[in-house]
Amino acid sequence: MGSTEETLVLAADIGGTRARLLLGRTRADTLHVLRHQEMPCADHAGIESLIEAFLDKGKDEGRPDVACLAVAGELEGQRLRMTNLPWEMDTERLCGQFRFSRVRLINDFAAQAHGLACLSDDRIIVLHPGVPDAQGVRALLGPGTGFGMAISSGELSHPLVFPSQGGLADFAPRSARELALFEALLAEHGRVNIEMLLSGRGIERLYRFVAGLPPGAPLSRDAADIGTAASAGETIATETLRFFARILVAAAANLGLTVLARGGVYLTGGIVSRILPFMRAPELIEVFRDHPSMGTVLARIPLYVVRDELLGLRGAAKIAAEMVRDES
Repeated sequence: MGSTEETLVLAADIGGTRARLLLGRTRADTLHVLRHQEMPCADHAGIESLIEAFLDKGKDEGRPDVACLAVAGELEGQRLRMTNLPWEMDTERLCGQFRFSRVRLINDFAAQAHGLACLSDDRIIVLHPGVPDAQGVRALLGPGTGFGMAISSGELSHPLVFPSQGGLADFAPRSARELALFEALLAEHGRVNIEMLLSGRGIERLYRFVAGLPPGAPLSRDAADIGTAASAGETIATETLRFFARILVAAAANLGLTVLARGGVYLTGGIVSRILPFMRAPELIEVFRDHPSMGTVLARIPLYVVRDELLGLRGAAKIAAEMVRDES
């Protein structure tokens, strides 16, 4: 039975560019959301400043007792270092400053894996139906400021989740065009990983390549501008996002094979949602299934797009509520 006492909880999903925070109240195993807010990370020197600013806007609500922070970074014990921000955090320091009784730090894509159980069916777009296995391994990946991945298995409501840094694995070209892209970036950087292409900065790199500009050439538009131009039908921007979608789906197929994701491969994040028309292109199914010996295996692996930018926050809130229940 759930506790009849109310507990305030803090949940957060903190990426390299923006953070989403939620204050909620748990009672009898249910979570009631009091407030949530999106905040730019650039406005804050560290995680403590970010949390303080969020809590200060609702002083009458009280201070949370339990917190779960989903963060884009590498967790080592009770400490976490962010991948694309110079932020470090540890549970002992956070408990001391904010008087939390418990804090859990979790990788942001691991939180997304927990958040899948909180989604309604209309938030999941089927790109390739495959033959889904409800108990099969699930793989999540998505571009943002960086390129994240996570693996989960077991019951959707109580998954076993494995974080990953596979977004920093080496990029493997699959065509002459991709090889030319690889060679151009290799000459500039000395090594080419997937995140260099499947991220906001990656869209900008691909735009330079499609436009015939040298790597690192000044660019007057960012990834958002390129997306807007593509929606308006601009040729170079449109071809950039088509190229991006092909590389992303190829990465999804590689991860699907690596972990035999019979429970499905899930593409997540705001970039994927915003370029959904490009992700629906019929030829991408062939890109996903194109393998000389594993085509029949890939044909059985479902491929989905999650249209919910709060997926990681939902996962963190779910974990925070479970922390309260476990204490009870």
